[in-house]
Amino acid sequence: MIVQLCAFAAGLPVVARAQEREVKTYSTGTPEAKLVLYYSSSVAFSPLGVPFGVERPATTTGVADGGAPSRVELSVEISYLPPLSAEQRTAASDKPEATNLAPIFPRPRLSARLPGGFGLELSWIPPLRVFDVKANLFAGALSYSFALPSRFSLVPRVSVLAGRVEGPITCNSDMASGTDVALARYYSFVCYGNDSRDYFEPRHLSGELMAAHTSTSGRWESYLTAGARAERSQFDVGVIREDGSRDPDQPILEVEATRAYGAVGTSWFGIPRTRLAAELYYAPGSVFTGRVLAGVRLW
Repeated sequence: MIVQLCAFAAGLPVVARAQEREVKTYSTGTPEAKLVLYYSSSVAFSPLGVPFGVERPATTTGVADGGAPSRVELSVEISYLPPLSAEQRTAASDKPEATNLAPIFPRPRLSARLPGGFGLELSWIPPLRVFDVKANLFAGALSYSFALPSRFSLVPRVSVLAGRVEGPITCNSDMASGTDVALARYYSFVCYGNDSRDYFEPRHLSGELMAAHTSTSGRWESYLTAGARAERSQFDVGVIREDGSRDPDQPILEVEATRAYGAVGTSWFGIPRTRLAAELYYAPGSVFTGRVLAGVRLW
């Protein structure tokens, strides 16, 4: 399209049209969609703690440290990425995809308590290669906390996520180094002897409702949350030809779905100006995983 517009603007005829990539749309029950939704659920922006809408009560000693009301917190999240079996990695073909590239998924987070009972969460994963995977993901969430009797609170939360994750999933040099002759031939002829540059691009809009409880000491805060996520995710099969260009014969896989998810977790404020948190996250049919977080209160 860009080539055509430039040629038109210059008053030149368009001699040839670039080959358009085929976009294949899959329903949620197909093997291809299940594989894409596994990636999508693994990077979901879950709360990992109660948002900062309601001020935390002080400890029983009255000292404003462990249970003090955080206003701005910088934290790091680590998510476990469950490895997929060979059967799960084989999406409607005889060749398993190289999905188990990273054992964990790190993500920095910035959380803030806003006026009026609102909480804000932001995250950006810069495009640095870690475990042979390069991610460039943006996420944000806005919540509002309703204080209830007996140290309970109710927190509706809305979040968004978008970006790209890149890795050699379709074609990986491990194919040629193993004993499977068929995979070695696939790598040589279909992959042109190159690792692929596959792009996974998720788009999330999620809404959830959280029920939380703070302990009498103020040092523990547990929660249970359930929600639904509308998403549109694409997987660009990036086979690289001998001249370094992307193979136009390879398709772009697309999945659109609205799915439920849930999480349960707790935060500990036992050390001054810090928070430690753990969470179990479950997306039915896609992933069940654990996440941990360590944060420091900046203000």
